[in-house]
This record gives sequence, C-alpha cells and structure tokens, in this order.
Amino acid sequence: MLVILLVCAAVGGSAAYGKGDPFVVRSGTKLLLGGKPFRFGGANIEWLGVAGYGPADPTGPHQPSHFEIDDALATARQLGAAVVRSQTMGDSVGCAVCIEPERGVFNAAGFEATDYALARARAHGIRVIPTIIGDDALEGGGGCVYLQWRGIDVPNCSLVNMAPFWTNTDVIADVEAHIRALLNHVNVYTHVAYKNDPTILGWDLLNGGGSPRTWTKTIARFVRTLDPHHLILSGYDNAGIAAVDACVSFIYPHWSLALSAVKPWMAACKRENKPYIAYEYGWDATNYATQSALNAFLATLRAMPSVAGDAFWALEAHASGHGLLPIPADTTDPQVARTGESGEWWALYWPGIQTLISSAGDMTARAQLIRAHNFAMRGLRVPALPSPPGPTSPSAVAAPTGGVQVSWQGAVGAATYSVERASAATGPWTVICTRCVTDRDDGFTDRKGSRGDWYRVVPFNLAGRRGTPSRGVQAA
Repeated sequence: MLVILLVCAAVGGSAAYGKGDPFVVRSGTKLLLGGKPFRFGGANIEWLGVAGYGPADPTGPHQPSHFEIDDALATARQLGAAVVRSQTMGDSVGCAVCIEPERGVFNAAGFEATDYALARARAHGIRVIPTIIGDDALEGGGGCVYLQWRGIDVPNCSLVNMAPFWTNTDVIADVEAHIRALLNHVNVYTHVAYKNDPTILGWDLLNGGGSPRTWTKTIARFVRTLDPHHLILSGYDNAGIAAVDACVSFIYPHWSLALSAVKPWMAACKRENKPYIAYEYGWDATNYATQSALNAFLATLRAMPSVAGDAFWALEAHASGHGLLPIPADTTDPQVARTGESGEWWALYWPGIQTLISSAGDMTARAQLIRAHNFAMRGLRVPALPSPPGPTSPSAVAAPTGGVQVSWQGAVGAATYSVERASAATGPWTVICTRCVTDRDDGFTDRKGSRGDWYRVVPFNLAGRRGTPSRGVQAA
C-alpha cells in the first residue's frame, strides 16, 4: 500500500483528474480535444499490459517493470507521440498474469501494469488506445482463447480464422463480461475507473478493425451502455454503425497492404463522415525501400485531412537492469527476417540499433523522420533533442576477467555513454571511456579498476549534448 501511495504522489494521484479534464471526441471527420482539433502521430507499444504475451517470447507472459513502462512512454513522448496504442492493455486473457486468466476469473494483480501505464501516460500527456480483441495471445489470439474456454475447437485458429467467435452467444457473453470488468475497473494509482478516464482515447474493438458487422454492432452497443465517454474504433466496413466513431486499419507494404490499397477504405469512412486512423504502419526498409519513400508516405498522410492520426509499429525500450529489451519474435534467418513476422524488421529502438534489416544509422534516420512527422501532425515545430536524464541503478562489481564491470539502466535518448572514475564519492572525476559505450554493449569493463573505486556514467544524445550523470557508485 505504501508503494502505491508513493507512486500516486509521483504521478499526480487522483487530484490530477479534474472534472473538467476533456475526453477526445469526434466531430465529423475530425477529432477534437477541449473543443480544438486533435490530430496525432503516435506509437504502438503492445506490451504495456502484458509482456511476452505475443509475438513469441521465450520468457512467456509476464508483467513489464515500472522502469520499462516509464522508459517506453518517455521515449514515445520524445519521438513526438501524442497517442500510444497497446493491445495488451485490454486484450489480456488466458495467462497467469492476464486480467482474465480463466473464463470468468478476474485477476486484480493482472490490472497492475495497465493501471501504472495509464497513470504514467497521463503524466506524459499521452492518450492511450487499448485493444479488446487482439492477436497477441499465444494460442492464436484473444478470440481463440475465448473459443477454447467454451470447448470450441477451430483448427489453426487465428484472428482471421475463428468463425464461431462472431456468433456463439456464450462466447459473446464472455467477451461482454471481460469488457464489463475492464471498463468498470478502478485504477489503483489514479482511483479513476477506466470508463471515466480521459487518458484513454478510445476502445479498439478488434486488432485491425475487420470484425463482422453484426458482432461489431452488438459489442459497440454494449460498450456504449457502460461508457458514454470514449470513442469506439472499428474498420471502414463498420463505419455506418452509429456507435462506431472512427475507422482504423493497418498500412503495411510488407504485407501487400500499401497506402493505395487502403485509400478506398479511407474514402468509405469519409462518406460516413467519420475520421480515419492508420493505427499501425510499417516504417522500415521492407515497407519503404528508402528513407525518402518513407518520408513521402508520411507527408501523404499529413496531406489527407480525414486522417486524424497514425502510429508506427512498434516501439521498444530499455530493459530493467541494463541494456535493451530483446528483439521480439527474433530470428537468425535473414529470409524470415525480411519476409516473415519478426521484430528484426518492425521493432524500433531509439536511438537506432543494428538488426538483420536495419543498420543503426538507418533506423535512427527513419526514427527522426517519424519524430518530425509526429510533431507536424500536431502542427508543431520539431524541438531540439533534450539532454538525456541520468542513467539509473548503476552498479560496479569485480569483472570475471579482472578489473571492474560497470552497468546501468539506460537513459531515454542516450546515443552513447562516457564512464568516469574517482577515488572518492565527491570526485574529482576522470573520464576513462569517452562516449565509447551504447545500450547494445554489456556495460563497460574498466581493466584498471579495483575494489573501492567510484564510478558514474554520463549520457550523450545524438547531437553530442551531455546529459545528467548517474549517481556515483563504489566498486564492491
């Protein structure tokens, strides 16, 4: 309880949610916030509610740490994101750490990461889109979990192959029970029910938006009976349903879903006088062969007034302890990396790293294009990159091969780090490694160091601007 109270204080607690805090609303093909146009560029961070839930992760489903959530949201904000979409902040079924581990059993602890993420998103001024039915669950997707719970066998079940899910009345009732628990849940950090939290932009009914009309009408009406505030998002073919507020889809040339194929969907949505959101788009070389091609695509989105927002897939973060979160759905096969489903092409780290598809420089350059686009969608000039904050949790221990091994948790926006050594906690500090380490390295080994020496780590951003040093730590 003490920990919860301390975090509440850190994020503003319930006092941060005034009665006048506005929800994002729809007005024709536009979104409004506080009566003013709201247009956004954003990021997907699928794992904010449950990490390792999907795509395949050898560690299995687990809750992300508070550090990882904080780091990801701060990184999204530095990249100019005003909205973050996260499948697992709603689609969370069938695993021990999920919101609903078993049919009809709701896990209070399963809400913790989502509660914390919502509180921190608000502190960063970021709106959130949770997904109710996604494709992240290890059994083929959230819909397949509901079918399994009812003993309904669908061979090779997946989000696009789960026909009984749309019509079985027991399954529909189970989905509604999950929605009821989700919307009525009261956040332990903000003391605000999800259905009353303006940090949530809207509810994404189905990953990709392509749900059948009858099912969509049923579920959208049910959501609306519980929640009169939030937008309801679905595909263009459901734009005519009164309860649906905005159309959503993917744009992935990688999967033969280029902008040219999506434009008719945008037009259909516009005919229903509703906004369109490209809430997943690919950004790498398998989608756009050159940086110029990516930039042209983003410029086209900005030039289309009915496009209310977009979000790239998908942002990763620093890991607790040290280093970066591992590449999701990783592979060592170059062909799979280029043509299959792997974070080798779609996982974006800031600043960039080398993968089988991207050089570090190419990923960094494309991320900067996305950053410029995100600010432009909000009508803002791109600000200079800030100085990185101080790295946290530094440690210094005897290295197995001699000397001292220095480690730390990464700092948002740090491209490189210097390491400094002193004989006392107060210094003076001597630079022993000048901008020679990145988050891809396993810390830094000081071959000349010994027990009793003091160390601190200094981050630098892409422009070479020095950030705040870490606290000093004595080698043990």
